[in-house]
Amino acid sequence: MMTVHGDPLIEFDKVGLSREGRVIVDDVSLRLDAGEILVILGESGLGKTTVLHAAAGLLEPSSGTVTRRCERQGMLFQEARLLPWMSVGRNVRLAAPGRSAWSPGPHPEVDRALDEVGLRDVADLPPFRLSGGMQRRAALARALFARPSVVFADEPFAHLDSASAKTVGVALGRAAAEGTGVLMTAHEITDVFTTMGIYRTLFL
Repeated sequence: MMTVHGDPLIEFDKVGLSREGRVIVDDVSLRLDAGEILVILGESGLGKTTVLHAAAGLLEPSSGTVTRRCERQGMLFQEARLLPWMSVGRNVRLAAPGRSAWSPGPHPEVDRALDEVGLRDVADLPPFRLSGGMQRRAALARALFARPSVVFADEPFAHLDSASAKTVGVALGRAAAEGTGVLMTAHEITDVFTTMGIYRTLFL
């Protein structure tokens, strides 16, 4: 695990989050450093996804302060959110700034990204030809493709078989080892978490 000392990539200081006047979470403080994995842990309905979205800049806090020091970020939602009119490979290439998803020619870097999640052979297929678990892995390849400063992953192991979950865990652990901060949510800790290496937990 590569840990880079200095200012955290993501920092919450006594953050509260509300929707339509209803308090979702209150007084949450956390920090995510480069090269570490932080798991937001809790049962359904406690606000894990809301906290993750606030960390990703998708929601404004109702109280407290969210500080973000990340130049690039990758996002893995609970749904794969792949564009159905593009091949799997082109979906991955969407994550790279300054590159057209429609540029011709071989793209070995895309092949490597898909190979990391066990999907190199499906680069030319449309997403609907993939199982749900394969689509989730393709979405992870897209999130990691641009070598982001932070990856936000909402329930990355949900609805995956054991082999797919292990592949995802290894990919997230490798990203952290290369200096990426990983902020993720989970209902519970299972054996597959060991594939990521060292991680911290924050209980809601």
